[in-house]
Amino acid sequence: MYSTADVLDWEFLGNPGKTAQYRRWFDASGIGGELRRFASDQDVRVWIKDVPMKEYARAHEGIGNFVPYVRRRFRGADEIVQFFCGAEWSVVRDSVEGKPNHCLATDGKATRYICWGKAGVLKDLIWAALNEGIDSPTRPGIVITTRDGETIPQRARERHALLANRCGVDLAHLHRTMIDNPDLIQMS
Repeated sequence: MYSTADVLDWEFLGNPGKTAQYRRWFDASGIGGELRRFASDQDVRVWIKDVPMKEYARAHEGIGNFVPYVRRRFRGADEIVQFFCGAEWSVVRDSVEGKPNHCLATDGKATRYICWGKAGVLKDLIWAALNEGIDSPTRPGIVITTRDGETIPQRARERHALLANRCGVDLAHLHRTMIDNPDLIQMS
């Protein structure tokens, strides 16, 4: 499924294209056919959409149990932290989580909450950062990410910065390129 999603450039595929592909996976004997041996048609449809394909984007971030199945992914939370905080900062061990993607960063003296995602989830990122900021002595940060083939107009970037500043949160934009997944498990 992930190989097909890669070919279709899933993140840029519109809803009609995704719906058509969900149908193809459901109808495929090796995917939907196998799953229907264990679950109802409705459960199989929901599972395809809500488990592997919901995890697809997280796996590209290096987060979750499906990371070994994506061929390419982003460099991970270290890339976010070092871009946002500086080269002397690193990710606090076992602090990377999703919903939204976030981690704690440290320079050995201070710890900061950093969350990241696409511009379309900015309200979720701001909400998470605001909640963390209440309980933290350090200012939380948000990184709006883009990938190859994706841009954010300058006016929107400025608006993002104004919103974050109004909330007392630092914000930056980072364009990332995927790399070959070092954790890939080769499927036969």
